[in-house]
Amino acid sequence: MSFPQHPQQIILKNNFYPRGLSEINVWNHYQYYKKSILEQSKNRDIMIFIKADSVLVKRKGKTTQFIRLNNQNYDNIITGRTISIHSTMKKSENIGVVDIDTDDFNKAKEATKDCYDVLKRFPIFTNLQIRFTGKTSFHIFCTISKSMNIDSIRLLLSKIFKSSNIIEKYSIDKSRKNNIPNIDLFRNTYRGGFIMLNSLSTIGLQCISIGYNELNNFKKERSIIS
Repeated sequence: MSFPQHPQQIILKNNFYPRGLSEINVWNHYQYYKKSILEQSKNRDIMIFIKADSVLVKRKGKTTQFIRLNNQNYDNIITGRTISIHSTMKKSENIGVVDIDTDDFNKAKEATKDCYDVLKRFPIFTNLQIRFTGKTSFHIFCTISKSMNIDSIRLLLSKIFKSSNIIEKYSIDKSRKNNIPNIDLFRNTYRGGFIMLNSLSTIGLQCISIGYNELNNFKKERSIIS
């Protein structure tokens, strides 16, 4: 990875990073997780979030309508100011993402467990992984036993949740309101974006995997990078 020109330049400060997160912090992080990021983004279009005066979102390359990472271009695309990296969905997938959409961290934990409990009853999901998104909530990353059209995956997840007791507690595929968590399934569309495991969020916390039994006691501080 090309070394930052201003390695000690602080790119963000917040309660998690009172002394600031620098370009070298970000550079070192994505150097360490290069293999993981490349594996997850293989043959996928990506979105990158660049920290300047504000956060800029970039989907297009210099000569293409998309950005794809590989060993040859990774060092040029992922810099000390590339704060966050998101992958996108293809037209056919064997994965789905359930986005627990709420700013209430405790309600997010409860809704995540409730959704997980519903999904684990269906053998079509061969693996369910809870991921802290690095902000206020969680994704449930679902591995599916066969490849399906991404729109069919969204409809399958919607049908499962709307046929369960989840519908009595949360909204599904709607705008958040009255502080009720929304079960957002619209990341399951062609080129729909989702944060990658080990990526940083735009506030500098790492997207990490969380065990089901860890949720109740999980604290955001666990995702701070050094």
